Amino acid sequence: MFIDWLSGNLGNEGEFMYKEIHIVSTIIVVTILIILSIIASLKKISDKNKRIILNVVAIFQLSFEVLWRVIYLFVFDTELVNLWPMYPCNLGGVIIPIVALINNRTMKDMFYVFGFVGACLTFAMPEGIFCRDVMSFPILKSVLQHTGLLLIPSFEYFSKTYRPTIRRYYLLVIGCLIHFINCEVIDKLFGLTGDYMFYQSGIPFVIPGVSQYITLSVFALIVFYILVFLLNIKDGIDHYKKQFGRKN
Repeated sequence: MFIDWLSGNLGNEGEFMYKEIHIVSTIIVVTILIILSIIASLKKISDKNKRIILNVVAIFQLSFEVLWRVIYLFVFDTELVNLWPMYPCNLGGVIIPIVALINNRTMKDMFYVFGFVGACLTFAMPEGIFCRDVMSFPILKSVLQHTGLLLIPSFEYFSKTYRPTIRRYYLLVIGCLIHFINCEVIDKLFGLTGDYMFYQSGIPFVIPGVSQYITLSVFALIVFYILVFLLNIKDGIDHYKKQFGRKN
């Protein structure tokens, strides 16, 4: 039974998106997210202790990324190429904990917002993830990975140790390019043909005659820009005041 759970063969197979296992998992994740966000915003907790909490979350996430790959490699004889973080959230699951641990501001600007939005979309539209009616290991792996993408950026945001800014938006664009290269170039070098960047999914919509590469990319960059502005409105307003002030 343990091997069946580990391999994802336990329970009934099917698409259980928006069913009990998906809903319960999402409620638990959102509850944890709210609790940690409240803890991060409490002034009674010292910055040192908040940093410890963040490091614990990051170390757990990074350790789990190593653990599941070791399991797949030695228990299921998975080829190394298939353990590469090909999807954006797979790459974020590795990079974001490292970024939090080394406390690098530039890399936070590059990956935090992208990772958070990607995790939100995954829990909202988890097609292909909840493929069993029980919490098998492959489902748990995906849930934990995307939970880390939510917890780390939000904890830093509410503890005020990181705030995205419009003036550094270009770094987020660079982060998007890194994801694009990973999903659309490196995969070809590895001989893989999956739709890792979701350009063939029809998300968010399809414009007849327009490449989905353009539609999805432009839409994503606009959404990211608006979100960065809303997450730090004061800084955004100050930025535009300076820009318009120079022109006048």
